[in-house]
Amino acid sequence: MGTTVFERRLPAPVAIERSLRDTVLDVFWLDDVERPEHPVLSGTVTADLAIVGGGYAGLWTAVRAKERDPDRRVVLLEASRIAWAASGRNGGFCEASLTHGHENGLTRWPDEIDRLEELGRENLDGIEETVSRYSLDVDFERTGQLAVAVEPHQVEWLREEEGFLDRDAVQAEVHSDTFLAGAWDREGSALVHPAKLGLELARVAMQLGVEIYEHSLVRAIEGDGAGPVTLVTR
Repeated sequence: MGTTVFERRLPAPVAIERSLRDTVLDVFWLDDVERPEHPVLSGTVTADLAIVGGGYAGLWTAVRAKERDPDRRVVLLEASRIAWAASGRNGGFCEASLTHGHENGLTRWPDEIDRLEELGRENLDGIEETVSRYSLDVDFERTGQLAVAVEPHQVEWLREEEGFLDRDAVQAEVHSDTFLAGAWDREGSALVHPAKLGLELARVAMQLGVEIYEHSLVRAIEGDGAGPVTLVTR
């Protein structure tokens, strides 16, 4: 005679609630870093260059602006906190590609792909040089990238790449029967702590004399294009 097993299952909402009971809704990269507070903009400030946004683009622009002209007054306005958005919560992969992959670039800009890839490598080299020059504590590591073939036809694609690895060679790197071949691009990508990168760029920017204001949402831009521009934060 068989045995009957009765299983009591919790309703899905209850099960989900219990499984998430001890979790915290937060950004992983921002969980272990110290984030200095920057003042809120009040009153009127006049600047030679005003930058809106405290992500990588805004912070690096501020740094470069002061490097080129130390006497220029540079003000950066951030609506929330430095590196709170995409700059503080991405995957931490830093690649040389400016075209979101070689194949995509080759399809869209075939006549310019060589120059675009050259610029991409120069850009990644420049990031590494900046990290070194300013001693940025951002866990930067030039790891490279391993592309793998999981289908026979992909082996022939990778065979044309520099750093081609046959089955035995790729198995020596990553022992998985799934991988039939591979190609090492040892210089084309790096890993970085994304939140630290944003915060360290802010530190360097301030050392160079950049004025940073947080919680200062730009609500309007006033001006006729012929003279000074006014950014309204209220």
